[in-house]
Amino acid sequence: MHQLREQKHVIKDLNLVAEADGQLVGHILYVASEITADGTRLPSLTFGPFSISPEHQGRGYGQELLEHSLALAENSGAVLVAITGFPDYYSRFGFVKGKEVGIRYQADPEADYFLVKLFRPEALGGRDWWFTDPPGYTVDELVLEEFDKTLPYKEKLVFPGQLGQ
Repeated sequence: MHQLREQKHVIKDLNLVAEADGQLVGHILYVASEITADGTRLPSLTFGPFSISPEHQGRGYGQELLEHSLALAENSGAVLVAITGFPDYYSRFGFVKGKEVGIRYQADPEADYFLVKLFRPEALGGRDWWFTDPPGYTVDELVLEEFDKTLPYKEKLVFPGQLGQ
């Protein structure tokens, strides 16, 4: 997060938090991105991290935060939002598998977890498009390991619902 916040692609107006009773319970951060086809570029967005604290999950905070942010994103001029996530969860917000609408994820072209929410489907024009993670969006594990050494030790946990599980 500390590296991502410094990137010029972060959209400050789409860096949102959810609060309950004066307490921070969730966060979503959007980054400008693009899709490409044969030298043509179209503006898109991607988001993540998107998180709700474990003790506040299942209470609608995530749904409210995501729906609010998507409404703002739709007015941004982007053609779509592209993410990696669970199709069963995100389909209720209008996300579909990218490969089903002609948009593939450069990192994993056949990925079922690469999802898009189209705002302007007509802009795709029936072409084959590619999405690549924007600069600074992926984590350099060695840099992360060095950064972690500057903090007090904390056990790294993996929870159900995280990709790769």
